[in-house]
Amino acid sequence: MSLVLRILHGVMAGLFGFSVIIQHNDPGPLPWMAIYAAAAFSCGWFAAGRPAIRWAGITAAIGMAWEIRYIMAGAWKTPFADLTREWHMTSEAIVDGREFYALLWIIGWMLLLIASDRMIKPSATS
Repeated sequence: MSLVLRILHGVMAGLFGFSVIIQHNDPGPLPWMAIYAAAAFSCGWFAAGRPAIRWAGITAAIGMAWEIRYIMAGAWKTPFADLTREWHMTSEAIVDGREFYALLWIIGWMLLLIASDRMIKPSATS
């Protein structure tokens, strides 16, 4: 199970790393590049066999604090089908909705990473 989790989180490290690269053409890319890089680092750290609770916890906490902005804006109300209909950012609601779900994905994966770390090393602290 440990090897499977390490491979899974290693794959996600690569996907989060790819996300860092594709953010360069966004307006205001630096915060997004940073959060994706933090998620990639956390996953890579775990995949390398290192305790990742601290890094994943910090990344999840930043994501949760950032997510408040999107919750306050009502980004969760945008139908998911509207977010995936086309590649273009047709309105601020679409942009906010996509960013809301991107952060939700990062937070969720970091929580899964924390659970994975605890499952493998229940008494270890990072």
